[in-house]
Amino acid sequence: MLCRRERNTIPSVPNLFIAGSAKAGTSSLYHYLSQHPDVYMSAIKEPHYLCSHHFPPEFTGPGDEGFSSNIARTRDAYMELFRNTGGAQVVGDASVYYLYYPDTAERIKAWNSDAKVIIILRNPVDRAFSAYSHTVRDGRESLSFEAALLAENERKLTGYQPLWWYRDVGMYSKQVKRYLDVFDSRHVRILLYEDLRNMDHVLSEVFSFLNIRQDVSIDTSIRHNSSGIPRSRWLYNFFARPNLIKNALKPFLPKRLRQRLGHKAKNMTLQHLTLRAETRYQLLKEYRDDIAALESLINRDLSHWIVQDTLGVKSS
Repeated sequence: MLCRRERNTIPSVPNLFIAGSAKAGTSSLYHYLSQHPDVYMSAIKEPHYLCSHHFPPEFTGPGDEGFSSNIARTRDAYMELFRNTGGAQVVGDASVYYLYYPDTAERIKAWNSDAKVIIILRNPVDRAFSAYSHTVRDGRESLSFEAALLAENERKLTGYQPLWWYRDVGMYSKQVKRYLDVFDSRHVRILLYEDLRNMDHVLSEVFSFLNIRQDVSIDTSIRHNSSGIPRSRWLYNFFARPNLIKNALKPFLPKRLRQRLGHKAKNMTLQHLTLRAETRYQLLKEYRDDIAALESLINRDLSHWIVQDTLGVKSS
């Protein structure tokens, strides 16, 4: 918990926390909210300041350097992200591991007692496989999904960041309960990944939750941070990373158009991986009791999460 002196001097921003879960649509919601004139989302999507005390000085998984470099480890570094909010009514932080770490709900409440929290939950098997497909997409994962599950505990012990904790991050019930114990229902909104299929409805619900204008047009045509395996590693990297050709085109294309075209082109280079039905069945057995506990906790029917898919599940 934040110390008493710090609690009394901290400004009232941010006042929105998208707390997770990872690979459940948080990137898309972050980008869609960023388009709203009453909302300012931090330029670094996942600063993770309020759970950074759990982190090692550096994470050690392949490619974890980027995640480590984005962590705001001091109050000053964190507040610098919100220095130019332009007077936005809602100021947000979308750090997806705030849901996972046990004392973060209390730290958010100590930071801003009137903060709003949004949590998005995805079928934990699909979420785990999507996280795996994400690391495959970026050329970081060298193991099969089944082997990576067996290596998970060792990876945690040796300093891999939570993206690699494919199984463990999806044990939602205790994570969600901590937030419901700390915040009342006026301050927490829980969404399911499948709710995002009707994004217009979700955004209307979120705007109402945040008490901001409804009559704002949001471009939801881009699907952000999709997982999969590149059909061509060279082509994917061309669209995903800065290069001379893209830099030369910047003066001729508006920023939002460049982003839309870049994301669509990048997503078109990806092909989905398919999870083995046997692995899905085994994971569902492990998650079944936790899903039942979550179902009672959030009063949502989650039976569709447990239905067996004999054809396997594709990454997304």
